[in-house]
Amino acid sequence: MKKTLLIPLVFSTFCTALLPAQNPGCDGSRYLDNVFPTVKKSTVVYAPTVSHLGQNINLSMDVYEPMGDNLSARPVVILAHGGSFILGDKNMMQRWCELLAKKGYVAVSIQYRLFPFLILGIPDSTKIFDTAIKATGDMKAAVRYFREDAATTNLFRADANNIFIGGYSAGAVTALHTAFLDADDQVPSFLQTLITTNGGLEGISGTASNKTYPSKSKAVVNMSGGLYRSFWIDSTESPLVSIHGTADATVPYTFGLAANIAFLEGSSLVHAQAETVGLWNNLLTVPGAGHTDLYDQAQWQPYIDTFWVNATTLLESLTCATVGIDEAASLFEQWSIYPNPSSGEGFSIQLPELGNNAGLLVFDLLGKIVFQQQNIVNQQFMHLNSLPKGIYLVQVLHPDKRFALKRLVIE
Repeated sequence: MKKTLLIPLVFSTFCTALLPAQNPGCDGSRYLDNVFPTVKKSTVVYAPTVSHLGQNINLSMDVYEPMGDNLSARPVVILAHGGSFILGDKNMMQRWCELLAKKGYVAVSIQYRLFPFLILGIPDSTKIFDTAIKATGDMKAAVRYFREDAATTNLFRADANNIFIGGYSAGAVTALHTAFLDADDQVPSFLQTLITTNGGLEGISGTASNKTYPSKSKAVVNMSGGLYRSFWIDSTESPLVSIHGTADATVPYTFGLAANIAFLEGSSLVHAQAETVGLWNNLLTVPGAGHTDLYDQAQWQPYIDTFWVNATTLLESLTCATVGIDEAASLFEQWSIYPNPSSGEGFSIQLPELGNNAGLLVFDLLGKIVFQQQNIVNQQFMHLNSLPKGIYLVQVLHPDKRFALKRLVIE
């Protein structure tokens, strides 16, 4: 079982105990390692729906399965591509689907409704949010498709108890809103109107029988996405694993206008909220990486490799219940910042014994590194040189140990 980490991880606590293992494929290697050398792809229609232009259309998806796999029930990972909700194609997620299928997952890349800008022009923020709500309805229909399939024809031998969602960029935005936007959340009137006109949170996509199945997903895999409001996240939500570059100019690492159109809170604030409420979460911050170069330039490949170790470790843990609440503490190191809130002069840290190979980063809410220190030790005082008042994120880095992200308040 490969769990070697190329760069440090940041894990949070577990908030709930996991159920006993249910998936028959859990052997300590499957879902973590590349146990299948080849995969096969099939394309199927998963949901009828209505386009932005009022046309009846059928949405399709590419399903990647491990070749030669005879397991009766496999966890499913449903992914959505990027493209600012106006561009893109399901083929864009092929490499991630193949990566997952080689580990034993049924990996899926969905087509979802995009804004027809060639006909309707460049969308404003309301039209983009309308498209995002449509996309969440499409993703929920895809989740329901596999639950219906598992209960009927069993074409893909899906494990209905282990269906995960995720995506890149707009696809990650789709997945985050699919998972975390609930009926009891506080939403502005414009967004509630969009939800209502699109058939409610479940949307209009899917057959009549499809809509009788639940759309709840078990975890979210977020690649450079964002959420309209991070305070929607509470301790009962789906666990979350993410990667995001601090220099992302398309979907901000902290908050701002995504694609210069619509406001989103980025992964740093999403995970700060998850940490605050005690939700199982993992964020891999990539200092200096942008939106697209993070995934296609060789200098960032070690981060990508580590992210997928993080992601598949989470998915395998949920699928196989390899950890429970009593074992959660073994996954991360206890550490603290004091005083917190602090003055701008600095703070002290309380750490376990780490030797001399740990480092510390402090990020501001624009994703900029405002302080860094190498070879940190227990009880060390960090001189911040009078940082302005505000909220900061603190990350401890170590090659072998894992530390939860901390929020630092300077008053």
